[in-house]
This record gives sequence, structure tokens and C-alpha cells, in this order.
Amino acid sequence: MMKCALFLIMFAACSAFAGKAFDGVTEPIAQAAMGMTVPGRIDSIMFKEGAFVRKGTVILTLDKGEEELQVQMTRLIAENEADFHSAQIKMETYKKDYLATKTLFETSKAVSEEDVWKKELDYKVALADYEKMQMTKEKEKLEYKTALVQLEKRVLRAPFDGEIVKIAKNRSESVQALEPLVTMANVRLCRMTAYIYAPEAKSLAKGMDVELLLNGNKTPQKRTGRVVFVSPVVDKASMLRTVKIIFKNEDESIEPGVTGKVVLP
Repeated sequence: MMKCALFLIMFAACSAFAGKAFDGVTEPIAQAAMGMTVPGRIDSIMFKEGAFVRKGTVILTLDKGEEELQVQMTRLIAENEADFHSAQIKMETYKKDYLATKTLFETSKAVSEEDVWKKELDYKVALADYEKMQMTKEKEKLEYKTALVQLEKRVLRAPFDGEIVKIAKNRSESVQALEPLVTMANVRLCRMTAYIYAPEAKSLAKGMDVELLLNGNKTPQKRTGRVVFVSPVVDKASMLRTVKIIFKNEDESIEPGVTGKVVLP
């Protein structure tokens, strides 16, 4: 009886519009079942099911003590530039000595050619050590960045603004890589997918506003949505064209998954 009453209400409401109405199904604009890319044991869970979180917020972490130590160690090594500066000063000193000796030889012959060769050799060795130290410092910086990446793998962050729909495990439980742990959905912005008879769909275009009649918590609700996609192809068997419409649901009175109607102008 309840379903029949709802159908009659929707039928009557649609009849009030001048245009034709076509069935559609709603869904959250964004939803995801998320897991970790590495195995481990859950250390902390920051939120409960039903909480609204912003993009980038930490939802869950695995044990990460070893990774944090690795980050600290590689950071200290990467930031220590004493050996690098020492090699640089040594190289510059040998370079000046070599150039001065070479100039002295070319202008006054006060030193032998053998002395010039020796100074040049000392400079080239110091230059090679300096360039080797440069490569070492770059490697140390990359190792520090790698440690940060490994630490971040122990943290699960919200990929978008939305509500936590489900948390599959509890604190201290072990998890496997890619095992679904947290399900999120953004129900404050929804999308309706409708299949509209091709000749009627010609009146629709991307960016156009249309009226929607949706099954709310208790009674059908009227919303205004914006067309974001009109399929360029038509299904040959049914002559239907896929149309997608975005609408706001900030009061969460529409439960994504319910059906509704698109009312064409």
C-alpha cells in the first residue's frame, strides 16, 4: 500500500509539470572502498562510522614505529652537509693552487712543468671527490623521500570530502595489502543516471538545469539538477540515451540509491 501511495504521489506531481518524465537512479557523486597498499596491524582509528571528513584527513593508521625511525635517520643524514662542504672547499682550494701555479709557470717559469702537472692532478682528484659527494648527497635526499613515502603507506587518508559509511576492522587487528578497510561516500552531492527516449533527449544539453522528482525519506522531493553528460550514442535496441545529472543533497534528505524522475522542459 505504501509503495502504491508513493507511486500515485509521484505520478500526480509529475503530471503537474508540462514536460515528460523519465525514470532514473541516484548515487553518490563519489564513493570508494579503501585499503592499505601494505600489510600491517591497525594502530589507531580516528573516526567512527557516520563521521564526515574532509579530503586528506587521516582516518586510520597502521603500526609505523620502524618507518618513523627510518624517516628520522635518513633526514639527519640528508641534512648533514659537513662532508659535502669539506669536499667543496678542498676542491676550490686545489683549483686556485693549480691555476696560480699554471699562471706562474706560463709567465715566469718560476716553477717547473712537473709542478703544474702535480697541481693539476691534485685538483682533478679533489674535483672527482666533490662530484662523488654531490651524487652521495642526492642519493641521501632520495633515500629520505623514499622513507617518507614508506611512512605515508601506513596512513589511510580520505580521498575526498564525504562520510565514513563502513569501517571493516577494529584497532589492533591485522590487515592485508589491498584489503577493503574503510568505505566512504559523498552523499551531499549526488548524481542521477536516467535513460531517456532519444527524440526527447535532443532537448537536453550539458550545463542545462532540469527538474527532478526524487523519493525522499518520507515524501517525494523536488530538486533542480544540472546536466553533466548526455551520451553521444543511442542504444539501438531501446532507443534510449544515457543522461547524467548532478544535484545537491546537503540536508541528506535523499538517500543515494533511490529512484526518481527527470522532468523534461
